[in-house]
Amino acid sequence: MTGWGELGAAALDLLVPQACAGCGRPGVAWCAACARSCMGGPLVVPGQLPTAAASAHAGPAAAAVSAYKDAGAHRLGGPLAGLLAGAVVTVVDGLPGPPALPIWLVPVPARRDARRTRGMDHMRELAGRAAGRLRRAGRPANRLDALHHVGTSRDQVGLDRGQRHANVRGTLAAAGPLPSGLFVVVDDVTTTGATLGEAARALRVADPRARLAAATITWARPTSAAHPHLASPRGHD
Repeated sequence: MTGWGELGAAALDLLVPQACAGCGRPGVAWCAACARSCMGGPLVVPGQLPTAAASAHAGPAAAAVSAYKDAGAHRLGGPLAGLLAGAVVTVVDGLPGPPALPIWLVPVPARRDARRTRGMDHMRELAGRAAGRLRRAGRPANRLDALHHVGTSRDQVGLDRGQRHANVRGTLAAAGPLPSGLFVVVDDVTTTGATLGEAARALRVADPRARLAAATITWARPTSAAHPHLASPRGHD
Protein backbone atom coordinates (compact mmCIF):
# COMPACT_ATOMS: atom_id res chain seq x y z
CA MET A 1 0.00 0.00 0.00
CA THR A 2 1.27 3.48 -0.87
CA GLY A 3 1.75 6.22 1.70
CA TRP A 4 -1.42 7.96 0.54
CA GLY A 5 -3.24 4.65 0.66
CA GLU A 6 -2.12 4.07 4.23
CA LEU A 7 -3.31 7.55 5.25
CA GLY A 8 -6.65 6.95 3.58
CA ALA A 9 -7.03 3.59 5.28
CA ALA A 10 -6.21 5.13 8.66
CA ALA A 11 -8.78 7.87 8.12
CA LEU A 12 -11.39 5.29 7.13
CA ASP A 13 -10.63 3.29 10.26
CA LEU A 14 -11.42 6.36 12.36
CA LEU A 15 -14.74 6.90 10.60
CA VAL A 16 -15.81 3.27 10.26
CA PRO A 17 -14.38 0.89 12.89
CA GLN A 18 -12.69 -2.07 11.24
CA ALA A 19 -12.12 -5.63 12.37
CA CYS A 20 -9.68 -8.03 10.76
CA ALA A 21 -11.51 -10.39 8.44
CA GLY A 22 -9.17 -13.21 9.43
CA CYS A 23 -9.12 -13.06 13.23
CA GLY A 24 -11.49 -10.29 14.27
CA ARG A 25 -8.77 -8.10 15.75
CA PRO A 26 -10.10 -4.54 15.94
CA GLY A 27 -8.51 -1.64 14.12
CA VAL A 28 -7.68 -3.01 10.66
CA ALA A 29 -9.47 -4.90 7.92
CA TRP A 30 -6.53 -7.30 7.50
CA CYS A 31 -3.86 -7.63 10.18
CA ALA A 32 -0.18 -8.43 9.70
CA ALA A 33 -0.48 -11.76 11.54
CA CYS A 34 -3.22 -13.02 9.22
CA ALA A 35 -1.27 -11.80 6.20
CA ARG A 36 1.77 -13.79 7.36
CA SER A 37 -0.37 -16.90 7.90
CA CYS A 38 -1.24 -16.92 4.20
CA MET A 39 2.40 -16.85 3.09
CA GLY A 40 3.35 -20.42 3.85
CA GLY A 41 4.09 -21.08 0.21
CA PRO A 42 1.84 -21.46 -2.85
CA LEU A 43 0.20 -24.83 -3.46
CA VAL A 44 0.49 -26.75 -6.72
CA VAL A 45 -3.01 -28.03 -7.45
CA PRO A 46 -3.18 -31.38 -9.28
CA GLY A 47 -5.19 -31.61 -12.46
CA GLN A 48 -5.01 -31.48 -16.23
CA LEU A 49 -4.38 -27.73 -16.24
CA PRO A 50 -1.20 -26.39 -14.57
CA THR A 51 -2.63 -24.66 -11.51
CA ALA A 52 -1.32 -22.96 -8.39
CA ALA A 53 -3.18 -21.60 -5.36
CA ALA A 54 -1.80 -19.07 -2.91
CA SER A 55 -3.16 -20.81 0.18
CA ALA A 56 -5.31 -23.63 1.45
CA HIS A 57 -8.96 -22.64 1.84
CA ALA A 58 -8.84 -22.49 5.61
CA GLY A 59 -8.30 -20.00 8.39
CA PRO A 60 -7.73 -16.33 7.56
CA ALA A 61 -7.42 -16.88 3.79
CA ALA A 62 -10.84 -18.54 3.57
CA ALA A 63 -12.38 -15.89 5.82
CA ALA A 64 -10.93 -13.09 3.70
CA VAL A 65 -12.26 -14.55 0.44
CA SER A 66 -15.72 -14.93 1.94
CA ALA A 67 -15.70 -11.45 3.48
CA TYR A 68 -14.60 -9.82 0.23
CA LYS A 69 -17.10 -11.38 -2.10
CA ASP A 70 -20.09 -12.00 0.17
CA ALA A 71 -19.86 -9.39 2.95
CA GLY A 72 -18.76 -6.34 1.00
CA ALA A 73 -15.29 -6.07 2.59
CA HIS A 74 -13.86 -4.29 -0.44
CA ARG A 75 -10.74 -3.16 1.40
CA LEU A 76 -9.55 -6.76 1.24
CA GLY A 77 -9.16 -6.40 -2.52
CA GLY A 78 -5.52 -5.36 -2.20
CA PRO A 79 -4.38 -8.28 0.01
CA LEU A 80 -6.34 -10.82 -2.03
CA ALA A 81 -4.97 -9.46 -5.30
CA GLY A 82 -1.49 -9.83 -3.84
CA LEU A 83 -2.16 -13.47 -3.00
CA LEU A 84 -3.54 -14.08 -6.49
CA ALA A 85 -0.52 -12.42 -8.11
CA GLY A 86 1.77 -14.71 -6.09
CA ALA A 87 -0.10 -17.79 -7.33
CA VAL A 88 0.22 -16.52 -10.91
CA VAL A 89 3.99 -16.15 -10.52
CA THR A 90 4.23 -19.69 -9.14
CA VAL A 91 2.37 -21.32 -11.99
CA VAL A 92 4.03 -19.21 -14.71
CA ASP A 93 7.53 -19.86 -13.42
CA GLY A 94 6.79 -23.58 -13.18
CA LEU A 95 5.83 -24.00 -16.83
CA PRO A 96 8.32 -25.78 -19.08
CA GLY A 97 9.97 -24.12 -22.03
CA PRO A 98 10.52 -20.46 -22.80
CA PRO A 99 8.07 -17.99 -21.27
CA ALA A 100 5.04 -17.07 -23.34
CA LEU A 101 4.52 -13.32 -23.10
CA PRO A 102 2.55 -11.28 -22.39
CA ILE A 103 0.59 -12.83 -19.52
CA TRP A 104 -3.17 -12.50 -19.77
CA LEU A 105 -5.17 -12.95 -16.57
CA VAL A 106 -8.56 -14.30 -17.62
CA PRO A 107 -11.09 -14.07 -14.77
CA VAL A 108 -13.85 -16.65 -14.46
CA PRO A 109 -16.93 -14.42 -14.80
CA ALA A 110 -19.48 -14.24 -12.00
CA ARG A 111 -22.92 -15.63 -12.64
CA ARG A 112 -25.49 -12.92 -13.29
CA ASP A 113 -27.35 -13.53 -10.03
CA ALA A 114 -24.13 -13.40 -8.01
CA ARG A 115 -23.01 -10.22 -9.74
CA ARG A 116 -26.36 -8.60 -9.04
CA THR A 117 -26.28 -9.63 -5.36
CA ARG A 118 -22.69 -8.48 -4.79
CA GLY A 119 -22.84 -5.38 -6.93
CA MET A 120 -19.62 -6.35 -8.69
CA ASP A 121 -17.84 -9.11 -10.55
CA HIS A 122 -15.31 -9.81 -7.80
CA MET A 123 -12.86 -11.83 -9.90
CA ARG A 124 -12.82 -9.21 -12.63
CA GLU A 125 -11.80 -6.64 -10.01
CA LEU A 126 -9.17 -8.89 -8.41
CA ALA A 127 -7.70 -9.93 -11.76
CA GLY A 128 -7.21 -6.28 -12.72
CA ARG A 129 -5.52 -5.48 -9.43
CA ALA A 130 -3.33 -8.58 -9.59
CA ALA A 131 -2.24 -7.68 -13.14
CA GLY A 132 -1.25 -4.23 -11.89
CA ARG A 133 0.88 -5.75 -9.15
CA LEU A 134 2.59 -8.03 -11.66
CA ARG A 135 3.35 -5.11 -13.97
CA ARG A 136 4.88 -3.17 -11.10
CA ALA A 137 7.07 -6.22 -10.45
CA GLY A 138 8.29 -6.14 -14.05
CA ARG A 139 6.04 -8.79 -15.57
CA PRO A 140 3.99 -7.89 -18.67
CA ALA A 141 0.53 -8.83 -17.37
CA ASN A 142 -2.95 -7.56 -18.20
CA ARG A 143 -6.51 -8.61 -17.51
CA LEU A 144 -8.38 -10.10 -20.45
CA ASP A 145 -12.16 -10.42 -20.09
CA ALA A 146 -12.36 -13.20 -22.66
CA LEU A 147 -14.95 -15.44 -20.98
CA HIS A 148 -18.70 -15.03 -20.77
CA HIS A 149 -21.61 -17.22 -19.73
CA VAL A 150 -23.66 -18.97 -22.39
CA GLY A 151 -25.49 -21.34 -20.05
CA THR A 152 -26.66 -21.55 -16.48
CA SER A 153 -25.26 -23.54 -13.60
CA ARG A 154 -26.22 -24.02 -9.97
CA ASP A 155 -24.01 -23.38 -6.98
CA GLN A 156 -21.42 -26.15 -6.66
CA VAL A 157 -21.84 -26.63 -2.90
CA GLY A 158 -22.85 -30.20 -2.07
CA LEU A 159 -22.09 -31.63 -5.52
CA ASP A 160 -19.65 -34.48 -5.99
CA ARG A 161 -16.79 -34.38 -8.49
CA GLY A 162 -18.75 -35.75 -11.43
CA GLN A 163 -21.74 -33.53 -10.73
CA ARG A 164 -19.52 -30.46 -10.58
CA HIS A 165 -18.04 -31.12 -13.99
CA ALA A 166 -21.48 -31.84 -15.47
CA ASN A 167 -22.92 -28.73 -13.81
CA VAL A 168 -20.52 -26.32 -15.56
CA ARG A 169 -19.98 -28.17 -18.85
CA GLY A 170 -20.80 -25.93 -21.80
CA THR A 171 -21.62 -22.89 -19.67
CA LEU A 172 -18.70 -20.70 -20.78
CA ALA A 173 -17.55 -19.36 -24.12
CA ALA A 174 -14.58 -17.23 -25.12
CA ALA A 175 -14.62 -14.22 -27.39
CA GLY A 176 -12.05 -14.59 -30.12
CA PRO A 177 -9.68 -14.18 -31.74
CA LEU A 178 -7.35 -14.38 -28.79
CA PRO A 179 -4.10 -12.39 -28.69
CA SER A 180 -0.73 -14.07 -28.44
CA GLY A 181 0.75 -14.91 -25.06
CA LEU A 182 0.01 -17.03 -22.01
CA PHE A 183 -3.53 -17.22 -20.65
CA VAL A 184 -3.86 -17.74 -16.89
CA VAL A 185 -7.43 -18.45 -15.84
CA VAL A 186 -7.98 -16.92 -12.40
CA ASP A 187 -10.64 -17.68 -9.80
CA ASP A 188 -11.07 -17.26 -6.07
CA VAL A 189 -11.38 -20.89 -4.95
CA THR A 190 -10.86 -24.23 -6.65
CA THR A 191 -11.86 -27.64 -5.34
CA THR A 192 -12.06 -30.20 -8.15
CA GLY A 193 -10.96 -27.96 -11.02
CA ALA A 194 -14.33 -28.23 -12.78
CA THR A 195 -14.77 -24.51 -13.46
CA LEU A 196 -11.13 -23.99 -14.40
CA GLY A 197 -11.44 -26.91 -16.81
CA GLU A 198 -14.57 -25.44 -18.38
CA ALA A 199 -12.82 -22.10 -18.79
CA ALA A 200 -9.86 -23.84 -20.44
CA ARG A 201 -12.21 -25.71 -22.79
CA ALA A 202 -13.85 -22.46 -23.87
CA LEU A 203 -10.50 -20.78 -24.50
CA ARG A 204 -9.26 -23.74 -26.54
CA VAL A 205 -12.39 -23.58 -28.70
CA ALA A 206 -11.51 -19.96 -29.44
CA ASP A 207 -7.85 -20.82 -30.07
CA PRO A 208 -6.77 -24.48 -30.09
CA ARG A 209 -3.12 -23.40 -29.83
CA ALA A 210 -3.61 -21.23 -26.74
CA ARG A 211 -1.13 -21.88 -23.95
CA LEU A 212 -3.07 -22.13 -20.70
CA ALA A 213 -2.53 -22.25 -16.95
CA ALA A 214 -4.62 -21.33 -13.91
CA ALA A 215 -4.21 -19.61 -10.55
CA THR A 216 -6.55 -19.23 -7.60
CA ILE A 217 -6.41 -17.54 -4.22
CA THR A 218 -7.26 -20.70 -2.28
CA TRP A 219 -7.61 -24.43 -2.81
CA ALA A 220 -10.35 -26.27 -0.93
CA ARG A 221 -8.63 -29.63 -1.03
CA PRO A 222 -11.12 -32.55 -1.05
CA THR A 223 -10.74 -34.32 2.29
CA SER A 224 -11.35 -37.90 1.21
CA ALA A 225 -12.27 -39.87 -1.87
CA ALA A 226 -14.55 -41.89 0.40
CA HIS A 227 -16.72 -38.77 0.85
CA PRO A 228 -17.62 -37.74 -2.71
CA HIS A 229 -20.07 -34.97 -1.73
CA LEU A 230 -17.77 -32.03 -1.28
CA ALA A 231 -18.88 -29.33 1.12
CA SER A 232 -16.70 -26.68 -0.47
CA PRO A 233 -17.23 -22.92 -0.09
CA ARG A 234 -19.65 -21.02 -2.23
CA GLY A 235 -18.07 -20.16 -5.53
CA HIS A 236 -17.47 -21.44 -9.01
CA ASP A 237 -15.57 -24.62 -8.39
